Amino acid sequence: MVIVRFPGWLMYIFQLFTILLGISIATAAQADQFSINDAINQAVISNPGVGEATANRRATESEMRQSQGTLLPQIRLEASAGPESLRRYVTPTPIGNGDYMNGRQASVVVRQLLFDGFASVNEVWRQAARVNAASHRVLERTELIGLDAAEAYIDVTRYLRLVSLAEENIKVHFEVRKNVRARFQGGRAGEGDLQQAEERVAAAEAILADFRTQLDVARAKYRKTVGLEPYNLRFPTRLGGLPHSKEESLNLAYRYNPTLRAAQADVDASKHAFDATAGAFMPTVSLEGRALRGSDSITYPGQRDEVSGKVVASWDIFNGGQNTWRRNEAAERMIEQQNRNARLQREALESIDKAWAARTITNDRVAALVREVEAARKTVVAYNKEYDLGQRTLIDLLNSQNQYFNALVSLTSARGITVFADYQLLAAMGQMLAYLKTAPPPEADPLDTKPFAVFPLRFAPIRLSAPEPGPEPLNVAGVPVWDSPFNTNVSNPAVVTFSDRWQTSDNGTRPAYGTSALGFAAPAAPAADPFGARWTGVPR
Repeated sequence: MVIVRFPGWLMYIFQLFTILLGISIATAAQADQFSINDAINQAVISNPGVGEATANRRATESEMRQSQGTLLPQIRLEASAGPESLRRYVTPTPIGNGDYMNGRQASVVVRQLLFDGFASVNEVWRQAARVNAASHRVLERTELIGLDAAEAYIDVTRYLRLVSLAEENIKVHFEVRKNVRARFQGGRAGEGDLQQAEERVAAAEAILADFRTQLDVARAKYRKTVGLEPYNLRFPTRLGGLPHSKEESLNLAYRYNPTLRAAQADVDASKHAFDATAGAFMPTVSLEGRALRGSDSITYPGQRDEVSGKVVASWDIFNGGQNTWRRNEAAERMIEQQNRNARLQREALESIDKAWAARTITNDRVAALVREVEAARKTVVAYNKEYDLGQRTLIDLLNSQNQYFNALVSLTSARGITVFADYQLLAAMGQMLAYLKTAPPPEADPLDTKPFAVFPLRFAPIRLSAPEPGPEPLNVAGVPVWDSPFNTNVSNPAVVTFSDRWQTSDNGTRPAYGTSALGFAAPAAPAADPFGARWTGVPR
């Protein structure tokens, strides 16, 4: 046998290289983890719901710019050319009576509104309030989608943990059943004990199937909200730096909650709509200038020029009471928006109460569940020893294991609830994106108002073609998409059985489960599909 001895310095370099390699691998694994903040950022960037709200805000601002146009000069060009004929039935008959003339004329009319009872000004202010409401709803939609992403993220990690617990629970019941079967074959246990062990194994398998179903549901919500497959997730931790009292949370909610700010903007819009109805009871005064050049007209033979500048006034004295009823309608709409604003304030108070209760009361519940889990674990250990000595029955042993499993499930769920309550409280205050330092879309900014509530004018961009289509609907790989559900020429897809929903190894058993970043055994992620290709080109 030949032994090769390496120099000491070479062994030192080899050991150092091994340590650095291990550190780099651990760092790469940590970098590959997709945190809950990453999921929220991805949802805010790519979710079509945010794009829908931003497009609505831009469209609403376009409506406001249209109303601003009524305060600017209106210029209209007119031109006409063609045969004209005028026949007068008078005596004596004029020369050329009834003859056709090739008349031509062109005119330009400039009209400037001077006064309409402030109806146009109030309409601009109403539209501006609608733009601000749409801006706040962009932030509202972004916060809600971010909260949905946080909930989906927490649910996926929570059910991964519950699936792992359920699988460990089945292994324990398998061992108990194996032990009972050996006792039954040796004559030390009855058939009732064996059937009881079989029943508990079946119940544990049913619980595992239910948790896997819920995990699938959580993954589906994650895909819908975030737009990615839930890979490399880790259970999030509690958030720090939150308000220390419920009153502080309420004050922040009243100031920054986008739902309340949008509702207040709707109240402002309804008030301006009511004020605008007063213009219908006042005259409309405008300045109008006209210049015309024509030739060979039936009324004016030869060439002519006309120039005029007039102050034009009009006043609808009576139109069947329409203006009065319109003003009454605007008044009731204003009352409706005021009550809606009050209702939303109460709902904001309720959401703060619920989130605060979930954070505080569930904290106490988590502490109690930790003690319960530890006590249940010790009970299981003691009952196992006493069962081997014949001092405990099989029912006692199975009940202790079931109690321990239920305590672990309750503790896992309670921890998920407390983490989600932190994000729920931030969303109720309208501060979740600000806390996570996630920039909302620029459309979330309200209008910049100048003194005397005057908004700067902007020229509209000219669009010569229709906008490009939005993001495509999500399509799961492997599922055929037909042009019509009534196409009978297309063969039906193969039926997917329940067992096919889960990957199996070569020997037909369940896939192996390794330790995840959560600190517990988690199911291995399925093979990647081209789901993420749907989101290529989305700005990061």
